[in-house]
Amino acid sequence: MEGNTNNNATSAGVRVRFAPSPTGYLHTGGARTALFNYLFARSQGGTFILRIEDTDEARSTEESTRAILDGLSWLGLCWDEGPEVGGEAGPYFQSERKELHLKFADRLLKEGHAFVCNCPKEDEAAPGEECASPSQKAKFDERCRDRELSEQLKLLAVNPNLPIRLKADKDKEIVFHDLVRGETRFSTNEIGDFIIVKSSGGPIYNFACVVDDSTMNVTHVIRGEDHLSNTPKQIMLYEMLGWQPPQFAHVPLILGMDRARLSKRHGATSVTAYRELGILPQALANFLLLIGWAPKDDREVFTLEEMVAAFSIDGIGKSAGAFNTEKLFWLNGRYIRELSDEEYLRGIFECVPKEWRRAKRDDYIAKVMLLFKDRVTYFSEIEDLAWYFFRSPEIYDEESWVKVLAGNETAQAVLREVPLGYKTIEDFSAKSIEEFTRAYAESKSLKLKDVIQPMRVAVTGGRFSPGFFELAEILGQAEIAKRCSEAVKRILSNESAKKDMPGETQ
Repeated sequence: MEGNTNNNATSAGVRVRFAPSPTGYLHTGGARTALFNYLFARSQGGTFILRIEDTDEARSTEESTRAILDGLSWLGLCWDEGPEVGGEAGPYFQSERKELHLKFADRLLKEGHAFVCNCPKEDEAAPGEECASPSQKAKFDERCRDRELSEQLKLLAVNPNLPIRLKADKDKEIVFHDLVRGETRFSTNEIGDFIIVKSSGGPIYNFACVVDDSTMNVTHVIRGEDHLSNTPKQIMLYEMLGWQPPQFAHVPLILGMDRARLSKRHGATSVTAYRELGILPQALANFLLLIGWAPKDDREVFTLEEMVAAFSIDGIGKSAGAFNTEKLFWLNGRYIRELSDEEYLRGIFECVPKEWRRAKRDDYIAKVMLLFKDRVTYFSEIEDLAWYFFRSPEIYDEESWVKVLAGNETAQAVLREVPLGYKTIEDFSAKSIEEFTRAYAESKSLKLKDVIQPMRVAVTGGRFSPGFFELAEILGQAEIAKRCSEAVKRILSNESAKKDMPGETQ
């Protein structure tokens, strides 16, 4: 298969690729790169290709490959060509394309653009990788680059495990227009003669990438700016193979809020982790879009179809974007509120603790979950928000206890009297609970909050919860009475302990 001689030809249409290495989960940076490629392809009526670059045999795993495929599918980024889909430009696993890579390496060698290197291993930065001079500057290997082809082939016949290097032009400037960064320049003197085939017989990333992108007719390469230094090497390869390079767009990296490169210390970094946290796929995709890309208006919420319509490469900024987790949660909360109750329950039930499922019926849990639909910002947050529906408070919020219950005789009376009154309500619904509570407050000349807040703290352990009347309906008369009784005992016990404390002596 020959490489494409005109990758940017409009007759071929736009073809972009996302090419992750399966050495771990799909990280948020990679997911954003995939999203930008997907949106550009869709906005141009082009093709989105998924290629798995699995040539690192020591680190590539089937588990990671599966995580990448599942993560992209979950985000809604369906690829047109690639694993599980196929296509005319396959295979789509780089490890299955080795024969093709070596074919073009042999061509470069025979055309005088590459040479066999038999430098001592101690001159190499890593076995079979880049040779480095003592000053660590780019190296032009005068010992090997000018040998006759026949002599090089003899070396290979004796030792087929010798690396092959590209013969770089000296004193040449590589200039290309980056769709994000503008005109970009590199000197070949900064690059030197770099390896294209390792001593192990496998192709180096930059070489395999060029062969694959060209033979797959990729027209645009949209990737992270950490790949910018690879681009001049790849352009050199395109030129020596006689192929037209694609257009390049290098996207700024994602940083943490502290402006450091995003890492595990900033929290979850993989799509899988955010999925398990209870982030909706449409919220994560929307959030990733806004990191480093700006719409032409102040809009922040997009469906995937609206992203396609709005996206353009010229909207990508040159500065790195920050991963603001609070904004992600806020945006996710907005999406949660737009779900139907059925969709919401289906999603949040995946994050309900197993002990809750064992302790309560699903209909009880569903009622609890619906109380929090307007409050929850990610599904797994429910464990911290709704625990008091599944067990009595063992520890009360100290500030709530001091402000509402401690030393408050009125509050103690409320905790004794109101639960007794609740037992007289035949239809124990939120409406009837509210009617009784208001009537009780009026009869005692109390404000409604002076009744509800002591009850709320006794029942939930704090002052903040969903509507108390709805909460009380779900918990039931007996549970309300039990928790109020426990709170009164705690109050009395604390007061007794204070009385028994010895006074100060003069």
